[in-house]
Amino acid sequence: MNILKPKTQNLKPKTKSMFRIKIVLSLLLLSIFLSSCVSNKKFVYLQDKGNTKVDSSGLLPVIPYEYKLQKGDVLYIALTTEDEKLNRVFVPATTGTMNIQSQNISGTMLYYIGFTLSSDGSIELPYLGKLNLAGKSLEEAKMTVEKELRKYFKTFFLQMKLADFKFSVLGYVNKPGQYIYNQNKVTLPEAIAQAGELNNLANRYQLQLYRQYPDGVKVHVLDLTDQSIINSPYWYVQPNDVLYVVPLKKRTIGDLSSLQSSFGVVAPLLSALLLVLNTYILVKNL
Repeated sequence: MNILKPKTQNLKPKTKSMFRIKIVLSLLLLSIFLSSCVSNKKFVYLQDKGNTKVDSSGLLPVIPYEYKLQKGDVLYIALTTEDEKLNRVFVPATTGTMNIQSQNISGTMLYYIGFTLSSDGSIELPYLGKLNLAGKSLEEAKMTVEKELRKYFKTFFLQMKLADFKFSVLGYVNKPGQYIYNQNKVTLPEAIAQAGELNNLANRYQLQLYRQYPDGVKVHVLDLTDQSIINSPYWYVQPNDVLYVVPLKKRTIGDLSSLQSSFGVVAPLLSALLLVLNTYILVKNL
């Protein structure tokens, strides 16, 4: 009884070797193809993962943003009364009716004309002396100053703004750097958009947020693909926040931007090599 032998046993040693190489390259090509198929879930922001809080009307509740002033913060303060000369005496660095937006004052200029909370959390104003504002919201700080002003003025208008709202975005974004906002609050997606979006190597599951507190800095690790971040205290960026975007654990070949682009370069080369080997094997077996 004749037992059929595998075709590879009828091949010459060199032909067998080429056949094995062909099999190995085919498996390598297949593995690269499979590894290049990255799920969109790794790139889509704010996905509903079943842990998002939604109210009866379908709205996503957001924790109210209320920044508490800290030492080192710069406040823009302007006083307007009926006596323009008195306004300049009370707040010499301003002109009473000066407005940040209308005068297009830069962040550097605001540092010089503003009032910086000292190491003990206070600012010093003419007539009023030192006022401790650390730990207060901007509205609470304004009410504190207005209470003291009523001792000297019957009619007045007080402007108080956070003059130096800056944050930094570093790591795997397209435009890393420090950014200054002329608004009192900025959402996390707005901060990322300001930095030109995350690049293809960015890890969207482990964004590191370095936030300053009165007693130090704390690191919060955030998942940008989880919609529940809207319900968290980190939906709004705070002054002096640092966002660091870490890379994915799996890096790409050379300077290629993604596994897909790596596959796009390697696949044609492997295909050409397989074609040459296949032709060689056929010619040898003729």
